[in-house]
Amino acid sequence: MIARRLLLAGATLPAVAHAQAPRPTRILVGFPPGSGLDLMTRLIAERLPARLNRPVLVENRPGGGSRIAAEALARAPGDGSTLMMAPIVVPVFFPFLYARLPFDPVRDIAPVAMVTSFNFALAVRADHPARNLAEFVAWARAQGDRVSYGSLSAGTPAHFLGVLFNRATGTRMEHVPYRGSGPMVLALLAGEIPCGFTTTASLVPHLQDGSLRALAVTGANRSPLLPDVPRFAETGLDLGEMGEAEMWYGLFAPGSTPSTVIEPIGAATLAVVAEPETTARLRALDVPPRPLGPAAFAAAIQADLARWGPIIRATGFRLED
Repeated sequence: MIARRLLLAGATLPAVAHAQAPRPTRILVGFPPGSGLDLMTRLIAERLPARLNRPVLVENRPGGGSRIAAEALARAPGDGSTLMMAPIVVPVFFPFLYARLPFDPVRDIAPVAMVTSFNFALAVRADHPARNLAEFVAWARAQGDRVSYGSLSAGTPAHFLGVLFNRATGTRMEHVPYRGSGPMVLALLAGEIPCGFTTTASLVPHLQDGSLRALAVTGANRSPLLPDVPRFAETGLDLGEMGEAEMWYGLFAPGSTPSTVIEPIGAATLAVVAEPETTARLRALDVPPRPLGPAAFAAAIQADLARWGPIIRATGFRLED
């Protein structure tokens, strides 16, 4: 009898060992290692295991401005084992940029937590005659259709911020897309374009060395790294939607994920973001915390769809399927 009990106890050991080694959670990132979103995600991921009680890994799936990663997320099981950190573009811009996608960006991915905000800036070279946004608008109007603006890629917020700017100010700047912030900034420095919209983080070194000047930034708050640069809403110009535009990064799960799985992951993520050290490091990356739980995040996405949809549709712009 004793031998039988020992045998039965031994038979349960593998199950106990398995229970002590929970399955890791992967967080997909649609950009290469070392990108701003990648650095932010790894900062949060390294602190999540202590709150989720399981390993958390970051997996880079670059391509298509997060499209490849989003497709992988939409196909993943809704059990909390696969998540994705993504910019506003995925759930808000994709529905209007693509005529056909193998997934629904709204239905097939579920909001878990809005994590941080980020800003775009309108920048010019230091030798540009305009010293502020009002002077730039007057200058651009005088140039007519001979003015161009750069963006980090077609179909990005930078592209459509230029559309909003033209609409609000009556300027007629032509869009010139580049392959990323780096090439666009180099073109601006070289004088190939007179101005450009890009993330504040990509501009900081050139603003600090005096080679570029930022005229205004998006968002509800000034950039922590550029406290002297006004928000578009603070410039005294009637910029309408331009002044209200805000950008964010958020955590998503497959659309099939139940709320019983989403809620604790969202709570753990926001708790990590609220940690003083995490907050300080996020601000140093110029992505200050903007914490929202699943329900509030879903409502914010709906508001952004209503804001950006008509703007994107009005351009007639489409990306290849």
